[in-house]
Amino acid sequence: MFAHFKILAAASALAVLTPMAAQAAANTFQFYGNGPLTDTVSVAPNYNAGNLGVTVRAFDTTGKSLALAIRFDGLGAFGGGLDTGDIDSLLGGPAEYLELTFSKAVKLNALSFSGWENGLFGPIDQATLSWGNQSLALGTNNDHGLLVKTFDFSGASVPAGTVFKITSTGNLSSFRLAGIGATAVPEPTTMLLMGLGLAGVAFTARRASRPAAC
Repeated sequence: MFAHFKILAAASALAVLTPMAAQAAANTFQFYGNGPLTDTVSVAPNYNAGNLGVTVRAFDTTGKSLALAIRFDGLGAFGGGLDTGDIDSLLGGPAEYLELTFSKAVKLNALSFSGWENGLFGPIDQATLSWGNQSLALGTNNDHGLLVKTFDFSGASVPAGTVFKITSTGNLSSFRLAGIGATAVPEPTTMLLMGLGLAGVAFTARRASRPAAC
């Protein structure tokens, strides 16, 4: 009878840990190659990848809301500038930005852009990734891909958050958001449950290893 109890306890602990492991999996939002040939517009579309959602909005530098441009090569801001559907800034004029609002706190792993030009003598396209009161400059520090350039933040000090902004900077920047890589961060209650589950597994294993009493 006690042996059955030990098996049930172990199974219960594993049942608690299984969704935790799934929650920690990386999520990828792929926009490049998934849209129409010509721009369609939306105000604040929501995209889902696994257990994670993100709402994308477009603005100009004054905070004025713009329509989000959706095309096969990614997401942009439907406004003025070099290209009416790109995220751009022209000769110091009003820069455009995208705001990413996730359904839960995430660790941002990577961002990919189409139409991004590194330039031979310095970055042509430039942007700033910002969250809270912190920011990170994006220039030629990407993987130099042919059609899509990817910025890897796995080794960068980008803290977890729910809202991130991608702002076009420079004089001739014009590009689109092609993809997002993010990992949901377990909430404090989730971490507590995980600890309790691990403690239950350890306790069960310890009891099972004891010799039976005579």
